[in-house]
Amino acid sequence: MKPRVVLASRSPRRHELLKLLVDDFVIIVSDVEEALSGTPEHRVLRSAELKARAVGTSNPGIVIGADTLVAVGDEVLGKPESVVHARQMLLQLSGRSHRVLSGLYVWNTHSDQSASACVEARVTFRELEDTDLDDYLASGEPFDKAGAYGIQGRAAAFVAGIQGEYTNVVGLPLCTLRKLLREVGLGL
Repeated sequence: MKPRVVLASRSPRRHELLKLLVDDFVIIVSDVEEALSGTPEHRVLRSAELKARAVGTSNPGIVIGADTLVAVGDEVLGKPESVVHARQMLLQLSGRSHRVLSGLYVWNTHSDQSASACVEARVTFRELEDTDLDDYLASGEPFDKAGAYGIQGRAAAFVAGIQGEYTNVVGLPLCTLRKLLREVGLGL
């Protein structure tokens, strides 16, 4: 019998992506605070581990913790707090490249095996015009997303190029996750 797979995330995008790898899993959201200090790489790895450990302690199985952030240099762009904040973030990304980092932590609670990775993609935005910003902000789409955009939505028209896993930019790097799931004993 296959062990139960648990996704420790409330993100609907991660839920949809995981369906592409795993037929049967449950979602149990962790209440832990994300790591707010250290390098962007450290932050996503630590947050992913904290989420997986918090959920897996009382929900046995293969637990997946994930965290994604957008970074311009070492400056982290989280989820925007207002329309003004979202506009500022998008202007900061306009006409330049930025990094999207996802931390993954996969823990098999039965064998106590764990595997983790930090996955990076580089995304380049074209120059954004005021009308681009106005229309995108009016859509409401940027407000629950790191860096104030979702590549899988209307902001796809802003992206001039991407280097790395597309699914990483959406929030769950499937190529890397598949490898980690196998490392902790889940046959796919």
